[in-house]
Amino acid sequence: MGVPPRKLALYGLAGSGKSTVAANLKAALEERGHTVQVIKLAEPLYRIQGHIYATAGKPIGPWEHDNDVLRTVATWLRRINPDYLADDFLTRVAQATTSVVINDDLRDAAVDYPRLAAAGFVFVHVTCTDEVRAQRLHARGDHTIVPDSNATWGYDTICADYSVDTTTLAPRDLHDQVDTLLTKWLAQPLD
Repeated sequence: MGVPPRKLALYGLAGSGKSTVAANLKAALEERGHTVQVIKLAEPLYRIQGHIYATAGKPIGPWEHDNDVLRTVATWLRRINPDYLADDFLTRVAQATTSVVINDDLRDAAVDYPRLAAAGFVFVHVTCTDEVRAQRLHARGDHTIVPDSNATWGYDTICADYSVDTTTLAPRDLHDQVDTLLTKWLAQPLD
């Protein structure tokens, strides 16, 4: 039996820079000799969104955001089976063969967060100013934008192990924050 991977979960509001931070973490970890897989908790939501769009005769890319559809589908799935998204995600994590797994789309503090915490994930809060976040959401061209706030998602109930502020995505600033985070995190023993 191999050594289980180290696990990071990034959370934050839409447009805060989670995917950008995950990409930077992945690159920095690979430079340090680690193998890394980014696994999205919301992957089933994007598949269902694609099916809905195909049924309606409209194309949508595999990772494009129609936030209204994604949120509605998540609500339906959680009503039918509150554990489905966490179960599906943790099954995919268990199949990972890399030394590190990164999740960049934790959006539920009530069910998914405790499940990921029990599975040994370490949590990174990705933040930026509301003004910058709004600019990013507008620039990325989401099909719909749903107003978010920390209160909306209950992020105040998540115990962040680390935080990254992406208000300025200057490459040197983000590199320094990622390097500091990884130096501290990798110094911690695996449980």
